[in-house]
Amino acid sequence: MNCELIFYYSSKTNLCEKTLKKSLAELDLNFLGSKFATAPEKLGENVTKIFEKTNVVFIIGGFTSDKNGIKNVLSKVLATKSPDDLKKLQNPLSSRDGYLVRQGGQLLIALPDEPAEIEAIMSGPLKNYIVRFCEF
Repeated sequence: MNCELIFYYSSKTNLCEKTLKKSLAELDLNFLGSKFATAPEKLGENVTKIFEKTNVVFIIGGFTSDKNGIKNVLSKVLATKSPDDLKKLQNPLSSRDGYLVRQGGQLLIALPDEPAEIEAIMSGPLKNYIVRFCEF
């Protein structure tokens, strides 16, 4: 299965991308490329475009507490449509937990922009979830 990545208000993009690619290789996910977004509207456009060609989107970054933070953006989207599955992804290294949103055959995963935290979250229960998702 293919996936793409969106950096959203993210730092350490090169290191984060390398860490994610390593995890994806273990999961047999094909990484098609990455995009950047610096506003919620652009993030929404990128997610929509990616979901037209693949079923898995990773968002790295945006873990700020302001109105443009990923938590607030996801809350606004989810207020209009209830997902099939919504999970908080526990981060054993900090309080910046990730998020998983599944709607039908589409999966969105939001992760913090710290390589060690990405690795920790990806090696947890998320790994098995992605494997099961890709089997369908």
